[in-house]
Amino acid sequence: MNRAVALLTGAIAVVGANSMVLAPITAAVARDLGGDPAEIVQAAAAYGLTTAVSAMFLAPRSDTIGADRALNQAVIILILSLVASVLAPSKWALIGAQAIGGLGAGMAIPAIYVLAPQLGPRGEEKRTMGLVLSGWTLALVAGVAGSGFLAEWAGWRAVYVVLGLLMAGLWIAMRRTDLRVPRIATSATSPLTALRVPGITRALFSALMLMLSFYGTYAFVGAHVADALGRGTDVAGIITLCYGTGFGISALLDRYFDRLRPGLAGALSFAALTVIYALLALLGTNLWLLAGLAVLWGMAQHLALNFVVSRLSSLDPSQRGAILGLNSSVTYLAVFGGALAFRHPYEVSGFAICNTVSAIVAAIALVECVYPQRLAPRS
Repeated sequence: MNRAVALLTGAIAVVGANSMVLAPITAAVARDLGGDPAEIVQAAAAYGLTTAVSAMFLAPRSDTIGADRALNQAVIILILSLVASVLAPSKWALIGAQAIGGLGAGMAIPAIYVLAPQLGPRGEEKRTMGLVLSGWTLALVAGVAGSGFLAEWAGWRAVYVVLGLLMAGLWIAMRRTDLRVPRIATSATSPLTALRVPGITRALFSALMLMLSFYGTYAFVGAHVADALGRGTDVAGIITLCYGTGFGISALLDRYFDRLRPGLAGALSFAALTVIYALLALLGTNLWLLAGLAVLWGMAQHLALNFVVSRLSSLDPSQRGAILGLNSSVTYLAVFGGALAFRHPYEVSGFAICNTVSAIVAAIALVECVYPQRLAPRS
């Protein structure tokens, strides 16, 4: 891993952790700012909404001004957001600060994905993308486990202080690292130009199915641990840690998946996810089996995510920013849709029905991978 790729991995870790830290500390924030935790969740909703909007309309700037400059601007916005979060005197101020942070995240994540395949060794683009995606493992550990512990001992504002320092350190490191890559775009790009790229519809559909199946199950892991297993948030954190461990371990398999045809790599990943979700539905009431399956789940999710992002980035290099911005918009749509669409099934039949629906959604993505592409006409 060269310095630039290591920096991008760290960038995913810090930006990703920033998007996750609020969930474990909502109770502490509510006690300090007033209101109940459900009201504080509005800040996370604001972050997700502005991230989706930013990813759609601001991420294409990577194609015109360069992904390195877009990432630099995004990190500055995130630093301002974190400073505002630390100083927030009320819940509405925090909601506004998080909304600003979403604007930065919507630019940052697509820019990182644009840079990753171009800064790694030639011929190892998918492996490089896999290494960068492993930054999400650090985000899970730091964002879920670390923030809860820090908020308990030093207060919730300390969480944003630490994130602010890490984000500032990231910005300094970026200034000292050459992240420049050739700009291929000859004109401004937008969601509309990206949607005209051949193959984009199916690729985005695959991304939506992947993230919808994930969030439809992941959103209810904590509730399942409490309701069905009678355990606390510490055990739910362990399950998350098992998932993150599997996600990180799977980076070791990327070099082998690089040798497979893209369609075959995607089919194997989604087939594994389908089986794992089905096993979760059958065996998820046993804590130890749930933890073991979470490791396998993380591994399969990493491989499927690498396939989806690599597939999108290869469609049209001149519009990578716009295309990957659409991917981030789809991802945050799945965050919202997964929690909303799976809530009623969970309340009626519990965790198993969520796993079953996730298995069906992953199976649909598997069918898309093996279904033959329509042949393009000869020029």
